[in-house]
Amino acid sequence: MASKRLPARRDWAYIFDFDGVLVDTMPAHYASYGAALAEVGVPLDRERFYFQAGMTGREQIRYFCEQAGVQADVEAIYARKNELAQAHHELVTPIPSNIQLLASLRAAGYPVAVASGSSKPWILPIMKRFAIEVEAVVSSEDIRRGKPDPELFLTAAARLAVPPERCT
Repeated sequence: MASKRLPARRDWAYIFDFDGVLVDTMPAHYASYGAALAEVGVPLDRERFYFQAGMTGREQIRYFCEQAGVQADVEAIYARKNELAQAHHELVTPIPSNIQLLASLRAAGYPVAVASGSSKPWILPIMKRFAIEVEAVVSSEDIRRGKPDPELFLTAAARLAVPPERCT
């Protein structure tokens, strides 16, 4: 059920990261990437994987393939990871306080976006599952470079039509 909203405001906007802010997805990501990389003989180091959270999936895959000295098709592995991901959605858990904050900001009329280095096929079903509603979703498909590059957040600000300096 959609929440009641006040008239739209454009004086400030709010951009939320997804993984680790609105939902805890790391166990599910680790399982999905680990299975896809294992199929091409690339080990996935858990500590390093968690440390690199925020990189795009393609950047992660490229890194671990290079570390293993394995020449592999990054796009094929990424596609396979997305196929396997559906089986790991049950490992995702909400972060209730942050989801409530997002809902409260939207109810007050502020534009809100989700900006994530993850892909839309990963993000959107989870948003639906936990009833997370926003004005814009920016994902790895929309950018060339993942975090810490600011492109993700600058793109979200542009989609909300609010200057970046007025976004938090």
